[in-house]
Amino acid sequence: MVKLGLVVLALAACQGHDSGSQTPPPRRDAAVAITPPADAEATDAGADEPEQPPDPGKLIADLGAIPAWQGVVDRGQYLARRTLHGIVYGTLGAAIQVPDPNSDGGLVASPYTWLVDDTEGNGALAIRVALGKLAGKAKQGDRVALAGAWKLDDSNHYYWAVDDVTPLPPAPPSDIKDPASPPGHTIVDGPLPPGAHTISVAKDNEAVYFMVTGRPPAVDGDGWPVANELGDPVFALLNLPGERPSFGGQDFRTPDERWQLKRGVTYWVRIGKIRTHGPDKPVTINARTAPVRVK
Repeated sequence: MVKLGLVVLALAACQGHDSGSQTPPPRRDAAVAITPPADAEATDAGADEPEQPPDPGKLIADLGAIPAWQGVVDRGQYLARRTLHGIVYGTLGAAIQVPDPNSDGGLVASPYTWLVDDTEGNGALAIRVALGKLAGKAKQGDRVALAGAWKLDDSNHYYWAVDDVTPLPPAPPSDIKDPASPPGHTIVDGPLPPGAHTISVAKDNEAVYFMVTGRPPAVDGDGWPVANELGDPVFALLNLPGERPSFGGQDFRTPDERWQLKRGVTYWVRIGKIRTHGPDKPVTINARTAPVRVK
């Protein structure tokens, strides 16, 4: 009886092991899902993203830099003789040429280079900068921030004496399609562009032509009195690029840093928004490009 009981127990154990109630072991050839670590997913995702270019606005803000021409408007705050200092930015232009004293009518490079304000004026607003020993750190066409201060040379021209150069990303493209103006408040001769209108019928952002009918503005920002031609009522007070008052009335601009227009001469500019001030009052307009003498 004992032997018979042992045999029965052994058979029961074998049947329980072979029953369907047990989970079979996984097959060796079955696919096994593997979850990658979270940091591996982040690494792979980052590898596919393009590197973002530096933000020029943030770089300029971090430096505390101002546009080149604003340094002229606020010159009193950056005079070397007052031990003041600042940072201006723009695009480096060509070396400034001056008459060669050793030749008849020839030109020679001066110690100065143009720094063109690339935020307004379509190339017309520029300042003299003296790079000195730092000239090798930037070349023509580079956008840079220049630390320094204003000094006055023997010919009573202000120049920005540079003591540090910081490269900047290129300036964003301008929406102005007219050819860039030469730097330095130079008024050139040229034909009217296609689509130009007399100033009295012009619309925002158009090219307009006009004549100055009164005196130059007493203070930058007062505007030039202009009309279609002499004898017409003043239609607009026109501010040319860079014409705005200095903070606190401390204006250190020199004559060559102001526009020189003549009465009875036709000029054209591209304007911005026309602002009206009620019936029988001149509108106010800001020009976006330098004046061109119509020929």
